Amino acid sequence: MQETTVARSYAEALLDLAVADGEPELYAGLLRQFVGLLETEPEIRAFLETPRIEPDEKKRVISEVLAGKIPDRLLRFLLVVIDKRRQRLLPSIAAEFSDLVDEHSGRVRVEITTAAEPDEALQAELSRRLGQVFEREVLPRYRVNPRIIGGIIVRVGDRILDGSIRHRLQMLRRSLMKAELE
Repeated sequence: MQETTVARSYAEALLDLAVADGEPELYAGLLRQFVGLLETEPEIRAFLETPRIEPDEKKRVISEVLAGKIPDRLLRFLLVVIDKRRQRLLPSIAAEFSDLVDEHSGRVRVEITTAAEPDEALQAELSRRLGQVFEREVLPRYRVNPRIIGGIIVRVGDRILDGSIRHRLQMLRRSLMKAELE
């Protein structure tokens, strides 16, 4: 099974637990913090990922450190991940879980690329219109790439809406070359 598929399955299971507790946002924040700790503290990451330490020992340490500090269901979820030796997938699980929480809460993360930095009025208008298109609250992330010349590129998950001038010029070039060959 592909890594993202496995991570998605774990994230879906965690969403069920988080929704049952009525705390999906809390779970997402705590999981992000835990993954952030793994990224900033290589010793902790090495401890969790080394095959030389048995899962039972890892679970004991994690239980001692986190018991009472995070919801019990989240702790048990982490222990299952460790027991199944999937702890190296925690960053992917956290990313998938964050997306699922957004979806569950009626939000969508959108990456918007423009040739120049958009002003606040344009950002508000883009968010409003994209919110209408996706019928969700838009959480935009803006990127500037002068190579697109003008227009915008919108990326939502694995979908890309390319309205850049560069793309249009490429399409025009292809159609002209195709016309020359005919």
